[in-house]
Amino acid sequence: MASPARRFIVALRNWGVDPSQHNELLKEVRELLRGISEQVIDVRIGPRRLEVDLMAVDVEAVRRRLSTLSEVEYAVQVGEKSAGSIAEAVREAVELIGQNRYWEAHEVLEGVWRTAQGREKAALNGLILFAAAHVKLQRGDETGYRRVLRRALRALETSGLEELAGLDLRRLADAIAAALESPVAQQITIDSFWWKGP
Repeated sequence: MASPARRFIVALRNWGVDPSQHNELLKEVRELLRGISEQVIDVRIGPRRLEVDLMAVDVEAVRRRLSTLSEVEYAVQVGEKSAGSIAEAVREAVELIGQNRYWEAHEVLEGVWRTAQGREKAALNGLILFAAAHVKLQRGDETGYRRVLRRALRALETSGLEELAGLDLRRLADAIAAALESPVAQQITIDSFWWKGP
């Protein structure tokens, strides 16, 4: 009996592809992986890397084929992560965001969001929406980016929290508000100096 297909993200070094080329790249990747991938779900285009989100049985065959486009940086299996503590999830998500791995950050945060309550749940929802907005931007969807980013800001403000697990939420909300006022859609970087706690 054949192994079931699993969901993976295979990341390639970006060779100069822009998010406005999302649809063309998605079509090219689907054609390239025809016959060795069950389904190419999406491609996400960041400044340093491209993420190919797919269902496959043999990820090594996928890696080899994708390496004809560019250097493969990593391949990770994705799926619902077990919920650790909120602090662990926030730290891991911020690390992933720093690497422009917004989809994975979203998944990490969602694991703890499900069981959180009250103000922490609202703040986590804001962080999840922040990551989701950036996934929209990686797909070249600036309208969707701004729409979801506005929802992220509302959720962060609704939480009333200044920080969550050491992350300065006020600073993040200010950065989101500034990005929404800018005529150019741009990624918001969360740096290590945003930490209030240890």
